[in-house]
Amino acid sequence: MIHELDIYNQQERNKINDFLKRNINSDYMQSIEWNIIRNENKKYFLYYVENDEIIWSCNLLEKKKNSNKYLYAPRGPVLKDNNFELINIFLSQIKEWMINKDYNKLVINPYLNKEDLNKISNKYKYTITKNNDYSNLHDSCKLAMMDIIFDEDELINKLPSKFRQNTRRSYRKGLRNKVSKKVDLNNFYNLYLETSIRHDFTPHNFDYFKNIIKVFKDKLIFLEVWYNDKPLAMSIDIIYNNKLIYLYGVSSTNNRNLLGMYNMQWEAIKYCIKKKIPVYDFGGVFCEENDINNKDIGLYNFKKGYCYKDFIDVVPDITFNFEKEGDIND
Repeated sequence: MIHELDIYNQQERNKINDFLKRNINSDYMQSIEWNIIRNENKKYFLYYVENDEIIWSCNLLEKKKNSNKYLYAPRGPVLKDNNFELINIFLSQIKEWMINKDYNKLVINPYLNKEDLNKISNKYKYTITKNNDYSNLHDSCKLAMMDIIFDEDELINKLPSKFRQNTRRSYRKGLRNKVSKKVDLNNFYNLYLETSIRHDFTPHNFDYFKNIIKVFKDKLIFLEVWYNDKPLAMSIDIIYNNKLIYLYGVSSTNNRNLLGMYNMQWEAIKYCIKKKIPVYDFGGVFCEENDINNKDIGLYNFKKGYCYKDFIDVVPDITFNFEKEGDIND
């Protein structure tokens, strides 16, 4: 049966966390912590148990578009043993639960390839958002992942010459860098607002980041790069499921010739090498190589420079529209 998580039940939380840890492809956005920090009016954390074993779990957020409500599972659901063969079990059960809650639209975007779509039963009708429909995509389908080689010299030689040169030059600029567990939230947020103006996105409020720090606690690391008494670049990263995830990165509009972002990214990579973390996740990009007029083309090129195996493409948002039993489309 489907259970709705009681976040105050530590035994229940431990059981789910154990399940998520066993699924190496589960994303931090499907964690209990991410459910807690989200500010949607309605949100649910569900899991399904069979023979005292969790078969799937799912963090669900209520969204609205044109006054119509629907549920979104960011990078979910998480299926036992990452086995997408279980998707129809999930769909059958979530459909019944959603209809009882007066929802009929579900959007999912787990990490899956196009071949996996063949495993979805043809009784479930779905649509897929186009890769470049950036205004409607919930999350990117082009992922920037760097496989870490535990040898700094070998790894830097995997990068394009411009990135090798800029990284090495950044260490000759008199910059001061630091990696710690303590977040300098005031300076970070000031740079965050500056970055939001430069990249034209709507910023979160200050309390949102306070909540991230409070909830994720020791899963976070904070990177900072300074020149004299001025912060040049900062980031809040999450260690989750044997990956270091570049959650929020910010930088100063001034002194960009000092290459603070190159310095900070290499410090993150060195942290992965030191701690034997095999993957550095730069997040997604809402851009394609030929989108030269896209406001994020610079960010695209920057992330691509570190992805020596190229970006990973996954299926974009999949939207299911469920009908009540007895409908002719069921």
